[in-house]
Amino acid sequence: MIKQEDIAKILNVSRTTVARALNGSENIKPETKEKIIELAKELGYKKNPISSSLASKKKKNVYAFIIKSKNKYYTEEIERGLKSAEKEFKFYGFNINIIKTDIETPEKQLEQLKAAVNEDVQGIIIIPLLKEKVKEVRNQNPNIVFTTLDINIDQSIFHVGPNYFKSGRIAAEILINTLEEKSKVLVLDTVDDRISSKLYMDGFLSRMSEEKNNPMIGPVYSEHLMNDLDDILEKHMTKEVKSIYATRFLTDIVKYIGYRYNIPMKIVGNGMSDDMKILILEKKVLATVVEQPYEEGYLAGKFMFEKLYKDMNFKEASHIMESKIIVRESLF
Repeated sequence: MIKQEDIAKILNVSRTTVARALNGSENIKPETKEKIIELAKELGYKKNPISSSLASKKKKNVYAFIIKSKNKYYTEEIERGLKSAEKEFKFYGFNINIIKTDIETPEKQLEQLKAAVNEDVQGIIIIPLLKEKVKEVRNQNPNIVFTTLDINIDQSIFHVGPNYFKSGRIAAEILINTLEEKSKVLVLDTVDDRISSKLYMDGFLSRMSEEKNNPMIGPVYSEHLMNDLDDILEKHMTKEVKSIYATRFLTDIVKYIGYRYNIPMKIVGNGMSDDMKILILEKKVLATVVEQPYEEGYLAGKFMFEKLYKDMNFKEASHIMESKIIVRESLF
C-alpha cells in the first residue's frame, strides 16, 4: 500500500507537503501540487480514512508548563522534545504553547496554570511543582486532558517520566564496584529541588545500605550546602574518603575539591549538564546516570496528540523512561 511518505521520498519533499497537496490546500506551489497528484494517481495512492479524519478536526491548543532550573540542559532538552512533537503534528492543527517557570517559584506556575485553563485549551502538559494544587485545578476542569511530565501526581493522570529512584540506585551500584576496599564515600544532601534530587538520594542510599560494610559517611545535610562546604569538608574529609556523592551542586563540589585538595576522586553522579560533560571529559567524573529529557518532552507531546485527536486510552497509567549511563567514551 502506497503511503504519503513514499510519495514524499520519491519527489524529495516533506510528508506535510504531500498531505497538503492531496487535501487540496492552496498553501503549496501549483507545480509541486501537480507533480504530487500525478504521482499519487500513477502509484494508485488511496487516502487513509484515519489520516483524513484527523486532518478535518479543529485546531487543538495545548499548554506545556516546564521548569527553568539551574541545569539549562534539562530545560532546553524538554522544550526541544515538545517542539519536535508540535512540528510533527502541526499539519493537524496541533499547537503547544510552552510556559517556563523558575523552579523556585512554584506559586507562579500555579497562577499561570489557572490563567491557561480559562482560555481555549484542550490539553495541559505540566511538571507539577505543587502536586496537590495542580490536581485540584485538573479536577475542576474535567474536559481538559492533563498529562504530567517528570513528576507523577497519581494513577488518575497519565504520566511520562523517568524513574529517578532507580537512577540513584544505578549510580550507587557503579560506585560500589569502583571503590577500593575500606574507601569511603562522603554523601552530601541539601534542600530538595522538588523534581529529582530527593528520589535520586533515596535510591542511592537504599543501594548503599545493602552493603555489609556500608562505605558511606553521612548523608551530611546542609540547607545552604555551598556556603557550608568548607566547614563540612574540614570535618569529614578524611584519608579514607575517596568519593563524593550529592544530588545537587555535585559539579560545583567536584571542581572545588579539585581546587582545594588536588587529590584524585572517584565520582559517579546523576543528571547531565555542560559542566558534567567537561568533568567527564577531563576524567574528574567517571560516569553519570542520566534521563532522556528530549524523549520525555517528545513523548508527552505525542501522547497528548493521540489522546486529543484519536481519543486513545492507554493501557498503562504512565510511560516510564529508562535511564542511560554516560562515560567518557559516550561523549566522542
